[in-house]
Amino acid sequence: MIFDGLNSLRRNAIMTSIVLLSFGIVLLMLPETYLMPLIEGIGAVIIIIALVMVFNFLSSNKSLIHFVFLTLAIVLAICGVAVLIYQEDVIFTLGFIFGLFLIIEGIHGTYYALVYARRSERKDWWILIPFYALFILFGLIILVNPWWHNPGTFKTVIGIIIVISAIISGLRLIWVWPLSTKE
Repeated sequence: MIFDGLNSLRRNAIMTSIVLLSFGIVLLMLPETYLMPLIEGIGAVIIIIALVMVFNFLSSNKSLIHFVFLTLAIVLAICGVAVLIYQEDVIFTLGFIFGLFLIIEGIHGTYYALVYARRSERKDWWILIPFYALFILFGLIILVNPWWHNPGTFKTVIGIIIVISAIISGLRLIWVWPLSTKE
């Protein structure tokens, strides 16, 4: 049963890496003129997700978790409307959040490498630590970057970092899976 859970985590990690790689490539290839329509599309998708969550609430039995999801749907709807209204500010806010996410992911990945990759008794597990140090560095670069006034360049930087993130996630799978099953 535990190995089914591990295999499920592995499949999810592979799919996440593929989706991140695809999204990063799309961001790199997307001309700057399509940046605002992309943001409008993201705002519309957020609102649609919120509406689906509200309809799911209306058709379900009313339990505490469904009220939590209704609250989340309302917050998502407000965020979707804010994305549609404040398009320019959304780019910079998302950039700030993305920079913080990279720093947190770098710290978490370093911990992951020290605790799990070392235990898996894989050769060269330590190479993950410099990769995750790159995550922290990229996060800091995005937080204090000089590209905030040019959304096109900022989009390209985030696209490159997402591609590198997907590659590092794939490398993590190579170095960590399969875990040693010694007892």
